[in-house]
Amino acid sequence: MTAGMVGLKQAAESGSFAISQDGAEAYLKAIDRAEQDLFKLDRQVGLLRQDVKLGTSPDATALTSYNRENVEGGAGTSGIVPAIEQLRSALSEAREALQKAIENYREVDSSNASTYKRY
Repeated sequence: MTAGMVGLKQAAESGSFAISQDGAEAYLKAIDRAEQDLFKLDRQVGLLRQDVKLGTSPDATALTSYNRENVEGGAGTSGIVPAIEQLRSALSEAREALQKAIENYREVDSSNASTYKRY
């Protein structure tokens, strides 16, 4: 998803993607809601980062380590926390792409309007 948003941002920066403010509004609101949900999720992920209290046996230690790897990332898993950070980054890229696309739309619209004013 992050790669897709980087591509969208590059398209906007090159001028090949434009959208009106009204057209972008629904997307920007969705990004806002997703970012708010991620903020709420951060508090819950804090609980997942705590070691599971299973004791000190080798099996308990291994399971605690396994759980931590699934949260933080490690051998065999990307982890919940890195996945959330990637999503956060993708949302940021999407917001920047939309803002640039809005600027592109305004520039094209303004240019077209000035052309018609001459006639």
